[in-house]
Amino acid sequence: MLRLFQGLGIAIIAIVFEGLLFLYLNSSDASSLAQFGSGGAPAPHTAMPHPRPAAAVRVPVPAGLETPEAVQAGAHLFRENCVSCHGAPGIAPAAQGMNPAPPNLLLAGRRNDPAEVFPKVKNGIPGTAMPAWSDQLPDQNIWSLAAFLHHSRGIQADAFEALSTTEADASPEGH
Repeated sequence: MLRLFQGLGIAIIAIVFEGLLFLYLNSSDASSLAQFGSGGAPAPHTAMPHPRPAAAVRVPVPAGLETPEAVQAGAHLFRENCVSCHGAPGIAPAAQGMNPAPPNLLLAGRRNDPAEVFPKVKNGIPGTAMPAWSDQLPDQNIWSLAAFLHHSRGIQADAFEALSTTEADASPEGH
């Protein structure tokens, strides 16, 4: 009889441990309930948490990425697609209330490593409002954005205005 209770105790402990482990690994499901209003819809401008932080994904950077044409094409794409959330020198972001807030990508102290920027733009960033752009932009355009963000850290408002208002062709044929 004692062995039966010991076996039952061990089984209960194992089940409780597995349940706690399940809750810990899937904590985003439980914590995301606070993000929902009474109607079951996500709160506006609130990023849904991701179970685990995504590891920094690095991809091979194309040779000769930061050509003047690619940087200019990236500046134009940034103005058209990114400024509303991230802002730019002399341009405040229009989107407000996002949690977490989109970073200012053109600050002088940022790294903006193209090998890290490319997958973030292409695939989005889980747990934030950053969407995946792979359906809207071809890889070549995403590389142009990465080139611009790396090359233009600390750019001044007048230089950003001049660079981003002129459309450039970043294709190999355009060189």
